[in-house]
Amino acid sequence: MGPADQRILRQYGKKLMHKHAYLRPLDTAHFGLFRMAQKSPHPQVEIAATHIAAWRKADLLQGEERLSVSRTGRAYLRRLMAEHREEAFRAQHMPVGPARVKDAVRQVQSSPLQWLRARKAAGGFGLHDIDFEAGEALMRDYDRAAFHPRQTMNWQKPVFVDGGQSTAMADAPAHIIDARRKLQAALDYAGPGLAEVALAVCCAEIGLEECERGFDLPKRSGKLMLKMALTRLSVFYGLQSAAAAAASLRIR
Repeated sequence: MGPADQRILRQYGKKLMHKHAYLRPLDTAHFGLFRMAQKSPHPQVEIAATHIAAWRKADLLQGEERLSVSRTGRAYLRRLMAEHREEAFRAQHMPVGPARVKDAVRQVQSSPLQWLRARKAAGGFGLHDIDFEAGEALMRDYDRAAFHPRQTMNWQKPVFVDGGQSTAMADAPAHIIDARRKLQAALDYAGPGLAEVALAVCCAEIGLEECERGFDLPKRSGKLMLKMALTRLSVFYGLQSAAAAAASLRIR
């Protein structure tokens, strides 16, 4: 089970652990989360089938047509959510004076996006909530597109090459092709250079310093490039208008 599978599991953990909750397929690419006797015919949450497959492989789910969290899955989720609550508690109560901001957020946060968001909360140069949401949206699209992070810094655009279809897409299912097209549209909107930085930091969870070295960027320029990329992505994902994004850059 990869980091993306674990992140989605923790995100919907409370809903999944409800005693009347169950999962059933909506189509070949998605499962819906329902509760018995719910009034609405629509699922409370849609989850990619790739995550469900990973959870089943880890014995976290049970059942055939209707899936529910297994005993093993409940124990795993309780541990996962307890660890998350403990991290949140430490983030809230740990003394974070100006000299300790960097150390505190590094100990508590688990990804570059979360680390930068905590810096902002502690009075440092970090991400606003809307920047963070744009990064999370890009990460979700990346997960749906079924890419696997590389272990190197060769973060070229992963979907199309020279306007044509890449060989990696030749045998991909239709829903993955659609997801990759949407991801490519987001990266194109971010623009060259900014798109690669956003991919490295948001999707591969590569730290800013390593990102700067890998892309041969000036020191401390990674934060600015990432913020510019996320501002553009926030417009692409409909989180704010282009005018509001431009205004936010002028006042930062």
